[in-house]
Amino acid sequence: MSPSSILYQNEDKSISLIDIPRSISEAQGTASSPCTDLLYSSSPLEKPYPSIEPRSQKGKEEVKARLPLTGSSDPSFPQTLLIQGLARARAECRTEFCSERKLFPSDCTSRKRKRHKSEITKPIDESDEDAEQRSSCTQKAPIAPHAFESRNSLILPFSAIVDGYGVAQIADVANVVVSNPFEHPARLDGLDTTERYRIPPLSAFISSTIAQREASLFSKSAYKLLPEPSISAAPGQFDFILLDPPWDNKSARRSRQYRTQREAEEAPLEVLEDMLGKHIAPGGIVACWTTNKQSVRYSALQAFETWGVKLVEEWAWLKTTIHGEPICPINGVMRRPYETLLVGKHTDLSINQNDDVATDDPIRYRLIIGVPDFHSRKPCLKTLFEPMMKDRFNYRALEVFARNLTAGWWSWGDEVLKYNWEGYWAKVEPHDAN
Repeated sequence: MSPSSILYQNEDKSISLIDIPRSISEAQGTASSPCTDLLYSSSPLEKPYPSIEPRSQKGKEEVKARLPLTGSSDPSFPQTLLIQGLARARAECRTEFCSERKLFPSDCTSRKRKRHKSEITKPIDESDEDAEQRSSCTQKAPIAPHAFESRNSLILPFSAIVDGYGVAQIADVANVVVSNPFEHPARLDGLDTTERYRIPPLSAFISSTIAQREASLFSKSAYKLLPEPSISAAPGQFDFILLDPPWDNKSARRSRQYRTQREAEEAPLEVLEDMLGKHIAPGGIVACWTTNKQSVRYSALQAFETWGVKLVEEWAWLKTTIHGEPICPINGVMRRPYETLLVGKHTDLSINQNDDVATDDPIRYRLIIGVPDFHSRKPCLKTLFEPMMKDRFNYRALEVFARNLTAGWWSWGDEVLKYNWEGYWAKVEPHDAN
């Protein structure tokens, strides 16, 4: 049976319609301990955004001419595949393009007034009271200096499954590898602030900024906590690494939801270039989200080359309304309704790899279609990538710049617990889940 977050998929799995909040909630559980609770979401789009495109072809050419070469957004993903793939999904999918959502209480009625500047950091249609409560419980954890040296890891005890594990403040576990070794979800509680966070089964996380010092300390921790080889990875290595860097773009700056590359002291992938390669297993898969800027694509591919990773696939997440309309023109010059995911494979010539993609094969393209949710909330790709693992039931995965935890994976970032806050979840009893 297909996962409920996959609403449509063609035979060769090159086109997938995915429900974003359900993809995240499913990834909080395992086969033996599934997650039945619902992730609070924003209202799904019913109509495309108002157009901001120049009306004439001359106007479009003038906009393109003003863009610097490094900032230009000439499409790398074939637009014909976007158009044809969406048309096929619309023709063959018998449902709306997203499942029914559990909205924040204040999101049940829409507000037509223009949002004030002070509201920009809130989810759409969120009240002042809701925003204040959510903000107090989802702030980035302050980084405790020298935390790794004094306390490298925290393995949650079995009692954390029922009673939770209490720390004075969530900031007390910043820069510490926190792991749940059990087949059931656990809970991490901030006693002074009443914060509660869900820790999925068999998961581990590090809440820290991603900078040179933290990268070095992460590397030491990975070797320490993964000292034994797996069937496909050496000590400290991962079979799959997913990255969602905070690339600079106008949408992120307007929303102020997270610190972008422009505000950071170092470019997001430059920090990882010297250390991440040694944590990729032979034949391992690396996937990196990019924007439509040529300079961003170049930076990601440059990092791939440094890590010994060859580009083998490109995926696009096409954002639509519930009726399957793109949220803005696919061929727009001001804004495009899709983001690109570069997928590479680690090349280790010292071993005989049984690659499903030969070194001279052309790039394979896949299309993900989904109705967008809160800003920066992307679809969880666990279901789509697991079939590509050598052993989908026994592999190591790491998500970098993560904003939520995933069962069975390591997660690292300064917002790593954001969507695991209890306030983002609506309790659903297992017998009511269906």
